[in-house]
Formats: sequence, C-alpha cells, structure tokens
Amino acid sequence: MTTINTNGSFAEALVRGDIARLADFPKAERHCHSIFGTSLQSIADWADKPIKPPPARMANLDEMRSYAHSELYPFIRNRSGFEFTAKSAIAEAIQDGVSILEMSLDVVFVSFYNSGVIGFIDFVQELTRKHAKDLDFRPEIGVSKNHEPSSRLKSAWECIESGLFKSLDLYGNEHAQQPEVYVDLFRSARSHGLKLKAHVGEFGGPELMERTLRVLELQEIQHGVTAATSKRLMDVLRREGIRLNVCPSSNVALSVVKDLANHPIRILFENGIRVTINSDDKTIFGKSTSEEYLGLYQAGNLTVEELDQIRIDSLKD
Repeated sequence: MTTINTNGSFAEALVRGDIARLADFPKAERHCHSIFGTSLQSIADWADKPIKPPPARMANLDEMRSYAHSELYPFIRNRSGFEFTAKSAIAEAIQDGVSILEMSLDVVFVSFYNSGVIGFIDFVQELTRKHAKDLDFRPEIGVSKNHEPSSRLKSAWECIESGLFKSLDLYGNEHAQQPEVYVDLFRSARSHGLKLKAHVGEFGGPELMERTLRVLELQEIQHGVTAATSKRLMDVLRREGIRLNVCPSSNVALSVVKDLANHPIRILFENGIRVTINSDDKTIFGKSTSEEYLGLYQAGNLTVEELDQIRIDSLKD
C-alpha cells in the first residue's frame, strides 16, 4: 500500500476518514435546497416528534416526493418550518466548513407570508445580513417545474427584480414542462446579473440536457450526470466551461446510479468537465458536503488529490 505524505492536509483527512478535520477546510456548496438542507434529526428535535427516515434506496424522484409529503411536510411546509430549516441548514453548513453557500429558496414559500413577496424577501435579507461574517451566503430563487408556470412566474420575477438573489434554479420533474416556457424568466434573470442554473441530466438524457442548456442559456447545471453517456455533450460542456453541480449520494439514493464506486463523476472529471460536490437534500440523503467527499474517496471513485482539486475549484466562480 502506497504511503501518502499529506502533512495535515485535506487529503490526509480523507485518508483518515476524519470528518471533523475535513470540516476545517473551506469548500463550496452550490446545490442545496433550503427546505431539505438541514439534518433529519434537527427537524425531529425542533418538531419534538420522531420522524420516520426515508428509504435508503428510492425508485425515482416521485418516491422521494411522496416521502416528503407524508413524513416531512406536516412539520416544515409552513412559515415556521421554512424559516427553521433555512436557518438550520446555514448553521450546519458553517459547521461543515462551507464558505460559499448557494442555497435555493423555492418561490412557492412566498405564500407563507401575509405580505407575499415582501415578507419572503425580508426574511432572506435577514438571513444574508446575519451570516455575512460567517460565510458567503448567496440566496438562490428556485422555481419548480412540478407546478403550473403561471402560478409561480410573477413572484419569481419580483424576486429577481429585488436584487437580493444571486442565481435562478429550475428544478422538479425534468419532463413536466418544456424549457421554452421559462425563456423570458431566464432572460430577465440574466439581465439582472443572476447566474442561470437548471436541474437537468439527472433522469433526463443528454438530448434534453443540451436542449435546456441552449434554450435557457445556462451557466451551470444541477446534476447533469447523464452527460457522461455522450462524448459529444461532454465536449460541449468542457469547451463552454459549463460546471455541473453534482450530488453523489442523491444520485445513488434515487437510483440514478448503482453506487458511489460507479458514479459518473469519474468520467466527467476525466473528460475535463468542471464539477462540484454537493449535498442536495441533507434531510433526505443524510450527508454533509464533507461526507460527500469522503464517500467518493472511500468508494475508490476519485483520489484524494482529485477530490482536493475539485474542492479548490469549487471555490472559484
């Protein structure tokens, strides 16, 4: 066995499996949803109720949504739950050494406030002010394809025009709506300086991924792992510098990939595509960002040097 001389580095912490030490190193979390961003135990403690954990393996996104609706939403799909999970997610990210946090806050949460968008924005502004010294918090406005677009776009536009949000993310069932529906929203976001993201290439194939990339003029893609099946698309992503914000444990739990050892982040990285490693939904998938790095190392997917390279690159815009 080769001895690795890492001198107290991030690499050494990976070799030792030292999560506490891994948390000492700065890292970026660029794919995180506020409502599911904290640990399940934190929600149970806050609700003072035992909460049934999710299945370790789910067939698809619909099964995850079913679990969330039955076990989590009774506690957190309201104003107090939304605000608690957002605050707790930030606190836990700071504890994990996250120094850049791009956290998606779904525009549907506007409905929790009597004053609508104003109340929602006031809360997000307070989050930003409170943690300005702790980390670079970059609130992201999230829009779900699972809802009728007309019911969400007006509020999303108001959030974009507030100047508070740093990015826009489109997520949900990749096939629920055509990307063309959101062109005007994304153009507005671009004109206001927001970074443009979308969830695609998780369950949908390379064709949908490339179409969404072109139609919405994306700058980053959330997941995007099916690009590994298309050399042509990987060439496009590399050439255009499109970064993929990958969530390994999420992909395994939702049966997108078999296991961490076979996760296509290896193929993407080898093909020169910029990738970041993220938690996605810590409540459901149970992993911090540091634990995601450790999982990939222990599965033999990426070396300590490669993982450290990814970590360092994730801190660059």
